[in-house]
Amino acid sequence: MEKTGLVARVAEAAASIDEGRKGLDTDGGEREGRIAFHDGLSTGMDAFLEVLALGDAKMFILAEYTFFSQEREFCDPSDTFAIASLTQAVQSFDDAFRALKVVGSPAYRAVEEATPHRKEYRYHGMPKDAYHIACEAHRARLSNALRTPGINMTEKALLQQRLANLPAAQNAYADLQRAVLGDLDQEEDAGRM
Repeated sequence: MEKTGLVARVAEAAASIDEGRKGLDTDGGEREGRIAFHDGLSTGMDAFLEVLALGDAKMFILAEYTFFSQEREFCDPSDTFAIASLTQAVQSFDDAFRALKVVGSPAYRAVEEATPHRKEYRYHGMPKDAYHIACEAHRARLSNALRTPGINMTEKALLQQRLANLPAAQNAYADLQRAVLGDLDQEEDAGRM
């Protein structure tokens, strides 16, 4: 139930932020908009900090998926750039969820065998599969958002927290990979001897 409540708070944060933005853009709704906006940012920050504290690979991407799915839902239909970017994020994270389903099985060894061993295809020695690729693409998306002028510092702090969660997500996922695959660096060293 704790995780379900956390996901609900992430969705609530995104909804409040959207409500606040619309209020700030509505004559006479500025005060309520500002309150909703800041409440959403505060709720979001608390939720993403809690996600970080949990350190659960699935929860990291579930929280992000929930947040940006809500953002996409609230997008103005004419904002085609944002909709396209968020649609790509949804598709990328859908692939990450599929990777999470198989990472715990012995069949995951096939992924290890089929993934090149060059650095660009590895994350701390582990195969850079759909989970890692989704995190890296989302890191770029959040980094680009942080470069947008005019975003207030409270909103930037939430973006920075979400960005900081991504390496932790990848580390948690790499631990799941190691549980199935073992320490590949040691195995490779032993194979060379």
